[in-house]
Amino acid sequence: MASEASALEELHSELTCPVCLELFREPVILECGHHFCRQCISQCWDAKPEESPSCPQCRKTCTAKLRPNSLLCNVVDSVRRAREMDTHSLSRERTQKAPASASGPEPSPERDHCEEHEEKLKLFCEDDQVAICLVCGMSRDHKTHSVIPINEAFDNYKEKLSAALQKVQLQMEEASRSQAQTNQKMMEIKEQAGALEEQIGWEFRQLREFLEQEEQEVKNRLRREKEERLRMLDESLQRTAEQVSQLELAAEQLRAKLREEENPAQLRGIKSFISGAEALFQRPPEVSTDLQPGQFVGPLQYKVWRKMGSILQPAVAPLTLDPNTAYPRLTVSPCQTSVRVGEIQPNLPDNPERFTRYNIVLGSQGFSSGRHYWEVEVGEKTAWGLGLATESVNRKEEISLCPEDGFWTLVLRNGDEYEACTDSEHPLSLTRKPRRVGVYLDYPHGQVAFYDAGDMTHLFTFSDTFTERVYPYFNPWPIINGRNREPLTIVTPRL
Repeated sequence: MASEASALEELHSELTCPVCLELFREPVILECGHHFCRQCISQCWDAKPEESPSCPQCRKTCTAKLRPNSLLCNVVDSVRRAREMDTHSLSRERTQKAPASASGPEPSPERDHCEEHEEKLKLFCEDDQVAICLVCGMSRDHKTHSVIPINEAFDNYKEKLSAALQKVQLQMEEASRSQAQTNQKMMEIKEQAGALEEQIGWEFRQLREFLEQEEQEVKNRLRREKEERLRMLDESLQRTAEQVSQLELAAEQLRAKLREEENPAQLRGIKSFISGAEALFQRPPEVSTDLQPGQFVGPLQYKVWRKMGSILQPAVAPLTLDPNTAYPRLTVSPCQTSVRVGEIQPNLPDNPERFTRYNIVLGSQGFSSGRHYWEVEVGEKTAWGLGLATESVNRKEEISLCPEDGFWTLVLRNGDEYEACTDSEHPLSLTRKPRRVGVYLDYPHGQVAFYDAGDMTHLFTFSDTFTERVYPYFNPWPIINGRNREPLTIVTPRL
């Protein structure tokens, strides 16, 4: 029992406000993870109105937003009630001590004999979760039950309690790792958002005062995205913190149970106690740190080219197709800006540049630096593929159109199935069917972005690192059931 009192005192210390040194009242949690009474932390901040709010313990600056911790509040209330019950019980024992001693020896609070048969409790019924005597074990009530010696029951429940404690401790470790990962993601989003804001600012400064309104609109969209991601991560942190508190409480209860002296009464309901203590940590939903840079930057100046066309950066790239790379069934137009599927052309040289398994043709111009943008008319085609390919891609054997094989592509299949060809399936849901698709390359930053060129709606962005020259990729796809005969055509918009 002394160990119980010690555990309660230790828990009382953990639940004490570092400002008023009393049990928490209306506990709140700061961003740094420390807890205070709502009134205490408010008074600390009100005493220094000229300074930014900070944690009195670690001195880290934080926002003035106070998040209540309902779980901690419930734990504090439970401890407060337990202390009040202990005080009341001690007072009652003192008042009853004199008459009890006069009438004879005080009876033991723990029962180790059967009330019905007055035999020592030597067995434990696993079905009813009670200690019984030898006579009870042979009775009709327990004859068909699983009955084991009391000493064996003690050993069993200790093993189960230890196993439960180990599980809870592992869950606590996982929860701590999750908190660290969430904090790291928040930092990455903030850093990435800051870098994007700088780039957005630079882009708009090139367009001068005429584009200030457009600049603010894009920044606001990025800010909303950043705040939404941070809000989701903040909620994950709060839910994890609550689960950590639950796991800590469960662990403390298990430790307290293990420290108790052995007696038959402790085995009553032990299975339910262990099941209730084995709390399982639920990992919060994953929140991506990728803010899709192409949605906010991309060919930002080109998005407003109708307003400031003379100073566009990047300018629309005047691309042409390279017939030497074309699959034998592809026909490239004389001006080398259009390609369609036809009959196999005889007597074509099987040169190293030519693709011989797929309906692919590459652009004549390759890129190893800078930023570039071009548009392709896809019209009413029911299938096509556009993007970029490295110079060293395999042109003679079976390939997959994903970054691992040197391709960054967006494809349409079956008339309405759009997909970004990543290393895993990544279908896209578009609100309308693009008739013209814009492709943007930012070689230094490793970005390939796609847009509906009709209204410059962002479709998808690949983020990677380029190590060699890349070429525009075109795939008009096969003709299926007489459909998809239209060509792919490189277009240069008129400013």
